[in-house]
Amino acid sequence: MKPLADCALCTLEWIFGRTASSLDEPGRLELIQTLLGVFHQTFDARENLGFAARETLDAVTPQVVAAAGIYDKIKKESNEAVKALLPAARRFIAEGTTPKERFERACFLAATGNVSPLAAPSGGLTFTDAEALMAGRTEFPVLMGDVYEAVRGRQRILYLFDNAGEIGFDSLLIEQLEAIGAAVTLVLKEAPFFEDATLADAHFFGLEDLSERMLSVKTLLVPGRSTPELERAITECDLILAKGTFNIEATYEEGMGKPVIYMLKIKCGPLSQKLGVPQGRFVVALCEP
Repeated sequence: MKPLADCALCTLEWIFGRTASSLDEPGRLELIQTLLGVFHQTFDARENLGFAARETLDAVTPQVVAAAGIYDKIKKESNEAVKALLPAARRFIAEGTTPKERFERACFLAATGNVSPLAAPSGGLTFTDAEALMAGRTEFPVLMGDVYEAVRGRQRILYLFDNAGEIGFDSLLIEQLEAIGAAVTLVLKEAPFFEDATLADAHFFGLEDLSERMLSVKTLLVPGRSTPELERAITECDLILAKGTFNIEATYEEGMGKPVIYMLKIKCGPLSQKLGVPQGRFVVALCEP
């Protein structure tokens, strides 16, 4: 995705807020100087926003590692919160009267689980939006395109995760993909990486039994600028499902030649403008190549 002006401030806030928490004031000053220096070199209106974010994150790897202890607790609480909701989530999906409705409901849950804030979280994530959805107290996410028809007949699907906690709702969508005969490759973050889902979180929800293989990426998967293994996974897949803000920023409008289904909360003005969805709404959006 090519950035708008507001993307610069938002990206820097996201990175600084999550890496500064374990630092004293001299460390925070050094951190912001590093962030501004790297971001100045990589942020460009003609360049992939995900690439600029990845390069900036790579420059502060020691601070990312130092913050790991804080986020381990947040992730554990988030995973346990969603695990307690899974029986109700399964009932919500089962209320769909057709395979298409059940698949869409699984997509809606995956989208409404995408609640990690742009500011650094102070505790375990809560999933009141998903609870309201399951209880019928809120409207369904915005649905753009026929996502069920898009996945039918696809043999190889690539699934890009976002955060811990919501990965539990993702597991129910992957069950739906498995039921229609798709082989699913999962892409998770290398640990440690803030509240994002890693292999440990995937194992917590038993995703090793639902997927063909699980791959890891350091910080962000940026098409054309990732490892050979990840590039092959993009090339070999028939369709991509991508969760969350950073994944859409790294892959949207990047000419991968594949249909992509994005599932997320619209947390900023630039994404609202790009997709035509009001800020604050959840969306399940099919983007054709």
